Amino acid sequence: MRKPYTKKRPPLDPCPLEEVLSLVGGKWKARILYALGQGPASFSRLKASLGRVSREVLSTQLRALMSDGLITAAPDDGGTGTLYLITTDGAALVALLVPVAAWGEQRLERRCLPR
Repeated sequence: MRKPYTKKRPPLDPCPLEEVLSLVGGKWKARILYALGQGPASFSRLKASLGRVSREVLSTQLRALMSDGLITAAPDDGGTGTLYLITTDGAALVALLVPVAAWGEQRLERRCLPR
């Protein structure tokens, strides 16, 4: 039996920016949300699309995103596995992350250009 996901950091004073950063902080949460923003995916499809994430880390991050109400899980059509889907709150957050990612891409291009 899996243990429920528990947050590692204690809550801070209410801060809107900290709220958002706590939801997408870390290496994988924003990537998982972005991938699920493209459509529902199975665990194995998510793992393949993300690259070098371990099964344990992906599982932990999926539980965290479900606990935060950004994604949900449902049986797939064949009933043999689970599909992960983005929620309305998750989709709204992904819509905000798209321009942030575009800014990041521009910054990486500037930083990686030979001088």
